[in-house]
Amino acid sequence: MENLNHLEILRNKIDEIDSALLQLFEERMKKSLEIAEYKARHDLGVLDEVRERKVLEKAGQVEIPELYEYAKTFLTALMDISKDLQEKHMKPVNPEVIGFQGLPGSYSEQALRLFFGEAAKSRHYSNFEDVFKALQAEEIDYGVLPLENSYTGGISDVYDLLCHFGFYIIGEKCVQVDNNLLAVNGARLEDIREIYSHPQALLQCSRYLKSHPQWHTVSCSNTAVSAKLIADSGTLTKAAIASRRAAELYGLTILAEGINNNKDNFTRFIIIGREPKAKKENNKISMALAIAHEPGSLHRILSHFAKNELNMLKIESRPMTGKTWEYLFYIDFEGNLERKEIRQAVDEIKKDSTYFKLLGNYSSNYPSA
Repeated sequence: MENLNHLEILRNKIDEIDSALLQLFEERMKKSLEIAEYKARHDLGVLDEVRERKVLEKAGQVEIPELYEYAKTFLTALMDISKDLQEKHMKPVNPEVIGFQGLPGSYSEQALRLFFGEAAKSRHYSNFEDVFKALQAEEIDYGVLPLENSYTGGISDVYDLLCHFGFYIIGEKCVQVDNNLLAVNGARLEDIREIYSHPQALLQCSRYLKSHPQWHTVSCSNTAVSAKLIADSGTLTKAAIASRRAAELYGLTILAEGINNNKDNFTRFIIIGREPKAKKENNKISMALAIAHEPGSLHRILSHFAKNELNMLKIESRPMTGKTWEYLFYIDFEGNLERKEIRQAVDEIKKDSTYFKLLGNYSSNYPSA
């Protein structure tokens, strides 16, 4: 009986030591994670052989000689656990994937690189809806899409898709459009008979095109697509209207530079995401709404802007799908939804609307020539 009691006492003592060891183990691993953060910030590797040798030297601190090798094994196991934890903590997060319409060399890709940086991982799609579908399927984390041009106006397909899919604008980037006439090496201006580009680019360069009435224009889904098409064709009689970057990427010659009607030509690109992003620096709000077919309904909506001293930046109407002669109004105005008075104003506008969709609250990006 005494032996059993003595064994229980010893086991209880070991349990107390184990509890203390586990607390110390947890403290050690917390410090290992702090070291991992330091290594990550300073681009240092997990393995430090000099440090490991110093740690193993501590095995000599044990007073019982026969425990020396066991102490080394114990310390080695601790360091292996620390290294494994640090590697998992320092493992780079999968980079965000950004989708855009067109091909590399398009203005959409330029907006993407300006907003997310040159190293951003991107994926391109053939049309606008494909970008929305990719975001819906979580193939991409964000999408970059053109919404309006300072010369040719809004891009209706993108407006319609915004409400259809219900995603949010989380940012914008204005890109200066610098359209150029591109052709294969060896082509001359007098050889050209067909011009390929996106319909918006053709409109933006309409005056230059009218000065060459012998040319036939062909619409493409994207300016970069037209540049690649010309490069692939190798034909001396065809040219594309696209950017300088497209010329570089597809090995084309610039026959005419800066052929825009308006030299201060900008396209506003929006960045869309699955969820809104609340930030203190957000200063622009976009919404879509419909109103009742009755006298004064539009006036009631607009009165909220005057009453609450909201600075409206834009209002544009689009026909509602399936409802003849009924319209959605797309409105941009200044504000941040973190402010109580802004939220109250938006609630008032929503109450006076038959349909309401908050498209986003984000930081504006005004063009600079």
